[in-house]
Amino acid sequence: MKCLLCHSNSEKFTESNGRAFQLCTECQLIFASPAFFLDEKDEMSRYREHENSLENEGYVKMFRDKIEIIKQHCSGIKSALDYGCGYAPVLCSLLEMEGYTAKAYDYYFFPEWDDTASYNLIVSTEAFEHFRNPLNELKRFAPCISDGGYLAVMTKWYPMKNNQPSADAFQSWYYQRDPTHIVFYGPETFSWIAEHLGMEIIYTNACDFIIMRKTTGTV
Repeated sequence: MKCLLCHSNSEKFTESNGRAFQLCTECQLIFASPAFFLDEKDEMSRYREHENSLENEGYVKMFRDKIEIIKQHCSGIKSALDYGCGYAPVLCSLLEMEGYTAKAYDYYFFPEWDDTASYNLIVSTEAFEHFRNPLNELKRFAPCISDGGYLAVMTKWYPMKNNQPSADAFQSWYYQRDPTHIVFYGPETFSWIAEHLGMEIIYTNACDFIIMRKTTGTV
């Protein structure tokens, strides 16, 4: 089976909760076999169950913490896009409170897309793990990052052991139990993404947040 991100060969990684997972031999993406993807109606229904609002203090704090990291590592930001915002673009609202011009995009809930738009920052929180075709998503938004602009991604990195993806730890990992979570990333995966987007990694906590800066062309 070809990798959903780099289209290289993959090998069987493990099975868990009734789903089979593949591991790319090149970019180290772990992904559920497409046969286990939910249909779009069921997927959207699950997203509507999320309690995402400005009244959810824990949810807001999570975003504010990430915004502080962005402010520490990214300069010259005036415009931002919240990519994969869900039905309630909380992060977009918080970015506007910080003085940025912010817009929201989501495949299901805010599908309007402008190929000619340009942003100093594209930030995607808890969306990368849902991408059915990660390469197509990158090709969509990467050209919209301005020269010297930034991409910030929040998604849980899969468990490692001895610097390799750990099948045993993956099986008990809570994050892969969500049926809408279908693709999972590690350090090699993000290195591949940075290289093919013409970006450099300027910050990572090696856990759930990474920031890249655009230096050259796009994928």
